[in-house]
Amino acid sequence: MLGARGATYADTDSSAFVAHQAATQTFTAELKQTFHWTFPHRHVESVGRICYQAPDRLAMLLTNPVMESVVVRGTDLYVKRDQKPLVHSTLQVRNGKPTQNVQFLLAFFQNGCTNYLGLFDAEATRSDNTLAVTLVPKHPIQMFPLRRVTNVLGLPGFDVQAMRIGLILDSYITYEFIHPVRNQPLDATVFNIPKE
Repeated sequence: MLGARGATYADTDSSAFVAHQAATQTFTAELKQTFHWTFPHRHVESVGRICYQAPDRLAMLLTNPVMESVVVRGTDLYVKRDQKPLVHSTLQVRNGKPTQNVQFLLAFFQNGCTNYLGLFDAEATRSDNTLAVTLVPKHPIQMFPLRRVTNVLGLPGFDVQAMRIGLILDSYITYEFIHPVRNQPLDATVFNIPKE
């Protein structure tokens, strides 16, 4: 069972959480995304939908304040924002760290980010009906500009409620997941490459 408040992740019984994520074949939820940059100051909140299909497909379709599509198919990342051209890049690991923040989302649904545990110290904190798992880089310079990743899970089902990616200078990206639905059929067209 989960250890005391502030127990390290290794001290907790994480097997149920990891098993839950590994058994996630599909996931959909309404999404609220917040980008907060301290310097230069910028704060943007977007709403839309997120979809995941095992093993390696992810789509975020944002509609407000502008249309934006983010689609991951394997190691291919496609981003289409408003009237701008489609951008294609490849997800990679450099110097042992992920190159795109979206890789944390994908890894969370795949296996609870356990593939990154060698890079982080993990701490789990229980509060009411939630479990917060915070990953802090073991070598901060190697993971620059990443400072920490905090996943908030609902208990007892381990469904993700929020993810916060903390960056330098108190900047951050948050994802809030509303009305999640797990392991139900998805329309495969949601993972189509966005049109130019």
